[in-house]
Amino acid sequence: MSKSFGGIAAVDGVSFTVSGGEVVGLVGENGAGKSTIKNIIGGALRPDAGHVSYAGAPAVHGVGGAKHSGVATVHQETSLFPDLTVAENILIDRLRSPGRATVRPGQLRRAAAPVLQRVGAGFGPEALVRDLSAGQRQLVEIAKALAAQPRAVVFDEPTASLNLAERELVMGIVEQLRADGVAVLYISHYLEEIARLTQRIVVMRDGRVVADRPTAELDRAALESLMVGRELAQGHPPLAPPREATTLTVRDLGDGARVAGVSFDIAEGEIFGLAGLMGSGRTEVARAIFGLAGGIGRVEVGGRRLRRGSVRACIAAGMAFVTEDRRHEGLFLDRPIRESLSIVELDAVCRSRRTGWLDDGRERRLTEELARRVRLVARGGLGAAGGSLSGGNQQKVVIGKWLAGRPRLIILDEPTRGIDVGAKAEIYRLLADLAREGTSILLISSEMEEVLGLSHRVGVMHDGRLTGILDRAHATQEAVIRLATGGAA
Repeated sequence: MSKSFGGIAAVDGVSFTVSGGEVVGLVGENGAGKSTIKNIIGGALRPDAGHVSYAGAPAVHGVGGAKHSGVATVHQETSLFPDLTVAENILIDRLRSPGRATVRPGQLRRAAAPVLQRVGAGFGPEALVRDLSAGQRQLVEIAKALAAQPRAVVFDEPTASLNLAERELVMGIVEQLRADGVAVLYISHYLEEIARLTQRIVVMRDGRVVADRPTAELDRAALESLMVGRELAQGHPPLAPPREATTLTVRDLGDGARVAGVSFDIAEGEIFGLAGLMGSGRTEVARAIFGLAGGIGRVEVGGRRLRRGSVRACIAAGMAFVTEDRRHEGLFLDRPIRESLSIVELDAVCRSRRTGWLDDGRERRLTEELARRVRLVARGGLGAAGGSLSGGNQQKVVIGKWLAGRPRLIILDEPTRGIDVGAKAEIYRLLADLAREGTSILLISSEMEEVLGLSHRVGVMHDGRLTGILDRAHATQEAVIRLATGGAA
């Protein structure tokens, strides 16, 4: 198969097979062509050349044709209707029976319940999707795919927004599908999941297949080298010791709902990791500190107490916030990349604060410098739409837009979710460099290795409270899990 966009080849002469009862991993850096392959297989795109066949029969074009052939797709970005119930989303294709225009909620709930049970959902079919967390919505997306009893399933980063327990559920589902004879194409940046689940790995780079080999023949180092075309530096970058001065002081922080009594300090140049299971309150702490939620407790930056609930005051004090939801809260998908990069520092790119007119030259110089600093790769230039960037480069924009203001504290919520190993390594380097320059960092991540490898100290959340703080020497996976599940330090 081949597919180009605007004269640029996204997929170039790609061929591979997936058999029933086989899990094949599809890996590569962001921008390698994996999403295009997924969309062609799922019927959302037509290839410019080549074809897809299911069980030897040519594919019927379109999403409906793929579904009719028995192919289901689990998308990373959930394709759910927020104002419908879980049952209605799962069975959306069956809302109307032939010849009948009436939706029967009771029948939907009864039909959806066993599928939800299969994916281990802790919520009922009558729940509204808008009330669910990101991880719960992903479980609904998986249940929606399984409800059609497919012969083949394409999983696109299915565990990116899940906690450890939910990841195990999903991997168990994949293993059961394989045992049932279903063909599975598994796309993931979590190479440990690829190693555990797959029998064969297809590696893509720059739109082409560079390897199609049994999983047993590829260790992690070899796989990373194939993906990026070079050897990556192993492990996390070295950390400089933090300074004595305190940047952030948090005392008895609460949001009036999920979080209460959270207290900690972050020193200049310190990376403070915040760990915990999904739902423990990590994100709520970050949003409360930045003035996005709640107003309980005291927050100080450099010894100066901030007005609670004021994002403007937080930014003025030198605080930055990198959201976990980059596509909806972090950048403008339909606007030029330069607008996302310059949005935080509009005063710096205006001809005057009084008129508010933008100075194109100033904006160009600022955004080009920020793009260089975060090593942004934008094939269409900074005038291209933000949505044209790969996930890793979108994340670089979300981080880069804050650097123009030289923040004293950066809060990062899941900064490497859904990005490839090469982009991760570059973001790790950037965070270590910022800390070395004296910037303080509050790092929230569901990846245990990431938190432990990047942090000077690790705070652990459980049920809305900070249950302990571990220094680098004592921050082991076992110690973090013990605190995250309510145990003693």
